[in-house]
Amino acid sequence: MRETRKTRETRETKEIFPITNFPLPISHSQTTKDKRPIPLRLVVVMPFVLQIFAAVGLTGWLSLSNGQKAVNDVATQLRCEITARIEDHLKAQVKAPHLVNQINANAIKFGQVNLDEPQTLERHIWGQLRSFPSVTSSYFGTVDGYIISARRMPDLSLTVATEHPSTGDKFLRYYTNNQGERSELLTVLPEYNPRVRPWYQAAVEVGGPTWSPIYPEFITKRLGITAAQPLYDEQGNLLGVLGSDLFFDQVNHFLSELQIGKSGKTFIIERSGDLVVTSTLTPVSMTKDGKTERIRAVDSQNNLISLSAKYLEEKFSDFSEIKDTQQLDFKINGAKQFLQVTPLEPHLDLDWLIVVLIPEADFMEQIHANTRITIALCLAA
Repeated sequence: MRETRKTRETRETKEIFPITNFPLPISHSQTTKDKRPIPLRLVVVMPFVLQIFAAVGLTGWLSLSNGQKAVNDVATQLRCEITARIEDHLKAQVKAPHLVNQINANAIKFGQVNLDEPQTLERHIWGQLRSFPSVTSSYFGTVDGYIISARRMPDLSLTVATEHPSTGDKFLRYYTNNQGERSELLTVLPEYNPRVRPWYQAAVEVGGPTWSPIYPEFITKRLGITAAQPLYDEQGNLLGVLGSDLFFDQVNHFLSELQIGKSGKTFIIERSGDLVVTSTLTPVSMTKDGKTERIRAVDSQNNLISLSAKYLEEKFSDFSEIKDTQQLDFKINGAKQFLQVTPLEPHLDLDWLIVVLIPEADFMEQIHANTRITIALCLAA
């Protein structure tokens, strides 16, 4: 069969330009239809959402940061205020015993009372206890080993006790009436020799007004100190020693009533590290083999007191190095603590340190609550 002209031209064209499977070009309209446009609402809202989250985050951070600064400021102020209140209370407490001694010394010196008339001196001393309620007891120990005294009992009644030749060398304690005269015999006390007591020996050694070391009281064994003052005649001969007691019950009660944050503590120590008094009910002394022994602050049964004392021992190799007020921060089990240690004023002649301790958590609870409220309000807006 003869090939037509048209058929031949078609065959030649295919040989020159072979047919391939190239994809067909996609039109612009098809591309536009396959793309999913971003919703206009999202475009408009997203910047505002991001701004709100940024504002909330910044507000929360600023709230917490400012709260932390406020906590530090409040803790600093509170530590100073608590320490100042303790110092003021101690000043009033330690002033009275020395003043009573001086009043009694003047009464003897100027002949208002006669040492040969023990009941006259007894009533005079009794009268001073009525005038100075912070003084627990006051007395005069003679160079011959006798004693004339007045004492405030736990029920606040006043008694007198005397060991003197006029009492048959027996140490007799009596209840008193409103004039300070003996009434009912309360007890016959064990033999008492004032010359071997710490307060008597301290005054004789110094030769003037002084404080005794801290010691257990003769009867109750509670700890206290005595303001002691020797008394001499015109020739300089020792007549005896006047003493007035300050026991720490009232100081302990005062410290326990202080509001130191929610769980703060305060305590007073000697430079030796022995406890004097605390704001807690934990003991500051113990009885061992019939003897009263002091407890060191690092051995306190109260965890905050013992750990803060250990921190101070590590910070200062010796408590005698603490010359002025120190404000320190440290951690107990990861929790920050605010601490202040302050030496008692030198003119009081008591080388004690006042320690105030406040956990940071006492303040941060409210700060965290305020931060959460702030963030919640921002999110709600």
